[in-house]
Amino acid sequence: MTSVSRRTFLGTAAAASVSAVAAPAMAASTSGNNLPAKWDDTVDVVVLGCGGAGMMAACQAHDAGGKVAVYDAGQSPFHTATNLCGGLFTAWGSKMQNADPEGRKDSWQQFAEDIMAYGNYMSLKEPVYCFAKNSGKAFDFLEDAGLAKHHLEPYAGHSRLRAHRQDSFKGRDYIEVLVKQLDKRGIKINHGMGVTKFYYDPATNTVVGVQVGEGDKAKNVKANKGVIMATGGITGTPQSLDRWVPSVAGKGVAIGGPKNDGTAMMVAVRDVGVPLSHMQYIASYPCGIVVNGRNGPYCRWWFITNNGGILVNKNGQRFITEKEGICHVTPSLASQPDGCHYVLCDQAGWDRTLSKIKLGALIGLPSWPAERVEAEFKVGKNLWKCDTLEELCQKSGMNLDGLKKQIATWNEAAKNHNDLQFGRSDKDMYPLGKGPYYMIRMEPWNNLSCGGVRVNEDLQVLGWDMKPVNHFYAAGETVAGVHGAFYCGGNACGFAHTSGCRPEGYGQTDRLILL
Repeated sequence: MTSVSRRTFLGTAAAASVSAVAAPAMAASTSGNNLPAKWDDTVDVVVLGCGGAGMMAACQAHDAGGKVAVYDAGQSPFHTATNLCGGLFTAWGSKMQNADPEGRKDSWQQFAEDIMAYGNYMSLKEPVYCFAKNSGKAFDFLEDAGLAKHHLEPYAGHSRLRAHRQDSFKGRDYIEVLVKQLDKRGIKINHGMGVTKFYYDPATNTVVGVQVGEGDKAKNVKANKGVIMATGGITGTPQSLDRWVPSVAGKGVAIGGPKNDGTAMMVAVRDVGVPLSHMQYIASYPCGIVVNGRNGPYCRWWFITNNGGILVNKNGQRFITEKEGICHVTPSLASQPDGCHYVLCDQAGWDRTLSKIKLGALIGLPSWPAERVEAEFKVGKNLWKCDTLEELCQKSGMNLDGLKKQIATWNEAAKNHNDLQFGRSDKDMYPLGKGPYYMIRMEPWNNLSCGGVRVNEDLQVLGWDMKPVNHFYAAGETVAGVHGAFYCGGNACGFAHTSGCRPEGYGQTDRLILL
């Protein structure tokens, strides 16, 4: 186990949970005189983490002429947060976007504004600007490297056409490309080697190396040009999620890279004295199907509600417009009975839905094959298919009278395209007709943390004095403040790869390799 104690972890977590930056009382516990007597290895660049951000950074550093070593606490790049995303990568200025007449209407400034607006203007402009300006080139890197088939689509929260979607709806496509790129460059990922110490010289304000691994596997690695921290966030375990975000403690699904538990960030706090911010903000989707404790996939219910379905609570009542951005729905769940909600449609709505998305993609991340989804409907614990409303309510525990009243109200609204409850007037409103009826129960699906270390626009980690720490960089979910208070779809995957793949490379004279 790392030497970060639970007391230290919890104490610092409480201090860092506010969005304002708080300087640690101890600037750094490791002095320049406490460097190892002998380094086990010396490289130009150490990359910590092997998700989308880490692997992109490793490729970029290598291509800039650096000797690169990659260390990861987990056992596989396919066990990272990138692999869990839905294949959505938002980007400005890609070749694909520029080839589309609608896409060309976008600008990096508009992209940045959309990010900050969706996050209730709680974002930090430095990582947002870095992302908005450079995202297209990052996507082009993946596309040129053989990324699987993809397309552009509009997406909630984005005012322009910039959502690059994998046809598979799987983040795995990005991981597969990057694994091949690392192999092509001869870069090995050292698994089971999480960071346990940052070697920091306060006299020069420089991170000079790291200790990775534990026990007899521990190695001291000197990084002549820099350390890139791409170690993920805090949603990987129920314990780390509940520790940092009390608002979701004990609720819903905890899902992320299994080593995304905040430990690496706390090592940086202890050894380098960096502050954390935005730790109380997470991307919590209102669509988790809880199975096996705090595990489970999510339901892309917006495909159902875009084809005639509605969202209701356990009383059978709608509580929000189905057109609301999904992360904005989650806060409403806390006031609903049992903290959950349901998506409901009739057979016609179900058929319309499956004409737009495959059953195995409707329930995803991790995806259930169609056979598993059908089996869950037969189990009748979270998914129900019933011929009548009476049967549906009996099996699910929903209030029958409330549901019947709501359906009558909805059908009148759908007929006239005039929703007096929540103001809908769109073309996706269909009356709910005869059964069979399909209904799915959902709770929060907590998959992305929005807090971490502070950076400048060049992704240099900032110390307690808000000045860059030399030779110390961060990328991906480890970076604080990209999303503000709410995550807008596609921005996590987009930022992860963009922050790893700098368009100028890590080889500029004022940056990593030639620094």
